[in-house]
Amino acid sequence: MASIGKGIGKGPARIPCLAALALVPVLLGVVLGLMEQDAGTQDRARGGFRTALTDYSADQALAAWEALWSRIDSQGSAALRPAQIEPGQRPAGDTVFMRYPNLWTEIDPQARTAFQLAAASSDPERKLALLAPLTHHPEPRIRLRVYLEQGRIARRREDCLAAAGSARRALAIDGIPERLKADAWLILADCAWRQGHWDESEAALDQAIAADPGFWDARRLRLELLARRLEEGSSPTAVCLDRTRRLIEDLGALPALAEDRTQFRDLADRLARAGTTRTSALALVMGLGYLWAGDQGRAQATLALAEQLQGHLPTRCESEIRARIAYLLNTAKLAP
Repeated sequence: MASIGKGIGKGPARIPCLAALALVPVLLGVVLGLMEQDAGTQDRARGGFRTALTDYSADQALAAWEALWSRIDSQGSAALRPAQIEPGQRPAGDTVFMRYPNLWTEIDPQARTAFQLAAASSDPERKLALLAPLTHHPEPRIRLRVYLEQGRIARRREDCLAAAGSARRALAIDGIPERLKADAWLILADCAWRQGHWDESEAALDQAIAADPGFWDARRLRLELLARRLEEGSSPTAVCLDRTRRLIEDLGALPALAEDRTQFRDLADRLARAGTTRTSALALVMGLGYLWAGDQGRAQATLALAEQLQGHLPTRCESEIRARIAYLLNTAKLAP
């Protein structure tokens, strides 16, 4: 240690030391810039950005609610089918590169080999070692895939800190269409879910679905989360209506994406198994599931439960929901 101290005081040794000191402000600026970038992405993922969930007034939420039912009245559940974004899109898959196979018509052969070897390996450490060199690849889509794969590996290891870090690095890549980043939002949503951060998870799922409306996995997770949040009952009118609307949209979208109408019943049963229904919102959604599955009797019985489920939602929200339930019970106009 003494020799280092003496070196700083001598002429020839002083030059590299002074040069290193001169770099300190530059390096500090780089680090701070990276921290700001990561903090910005993290803030969005935590719902720190202003979303419709917080910006909606009750009147705006009511307008969106009425628009939803206008579409359903005219088209039934078909009104909720998400538009296909491009030919060949698959609704489900482990990553965006399975949902959009057309992305990989051309790829660097060495990168393709690395991905194939990583996929074939059952050793997480080997997978990570094979993928690590590709984090510096000049092609943004390859770097995106690496970060998403790293995030998936971390999720399977229940390492949410590492998974979220990989997801944020994926979101920070420039030159990538937003729909291809939906997987990163799903990783953040899943990690937030596991940690009990419901606001953060909900906001991230909204981002994932806004980026890729045909993302089956994101809609399935949001359906479960919104049902849980509605059962909490403690939310303003605008939030209550907005969550119920998005829950109905996900209920209608999932069977359409899977091209399997039996999922209407499966989803309604899943919501019923989640616990005792406390709100008319869940009775409405479950009733629609049975109605669109073609089970008129089960739909009637489930919708009728709403009469016993009063007082758990904001008055105006509950009034709108009960009015819609009464309409369904009295007219049964919504054919599957």
